[in-house]
Amino acid sequence: MSTGAKILIERASAGDIPALARVWHDAWHAGHAHLDPEIAMGRPFAFFEARMGSAIDRMAVARAEGNVVGFSGWEGDGIGQVFVLPAWHGRGVAAPLLQAAEDTLKEQGHALIWLQCRIGNDRARAFYEKHGWYVAREVQADIGTVSGREPIMVWQMEKRLAG
Repeated sequence: MSTGAKILIERASAGDIPALARVWHDAWHAGHAHLDPEIAMGRPFAFFEARMGSAIDRMAVARAEGNVVGFSGWEGDGIGQVFVLPAWHGRGVAAPLLQAAEDTLKEQGHALIWLQCRIGNDRARAFYEKHGWYVAREVQADIGTVSGREPIMVWQMEKRLAG
């Protein structure tokens, strides 16, 4: 589905941090809180806001109608985040954000890249599979909360980038 709104993908900047924190908070809670209600209680807006700036130089932001509506982030040979405001789900924002992260990792010389998708987040898994990703294995990971790290199970997804 298309909104008719032009989606602009560009590198994130420090001035984007408050809006990016809102996207991360709202999108994470929309897609994950039902899977991990206790963890969700330990992830208020302030939690996301405090962590957003540490990776700003490894992020792409999506803007529509002048507003930040999504972002992707990467580190090493992995994609750590692809989040879109719930009101913008299904409106053509996530695919170019994912592509921006993949393109950056390819430019950095990575041939095989990975991401983690929370087991049970079937919508996200279907999205990634539509874009050439596959589940390589299920692994235990951990996720941050205000009181520390908590274990979760994830699909370790991989994609081989064309040379």
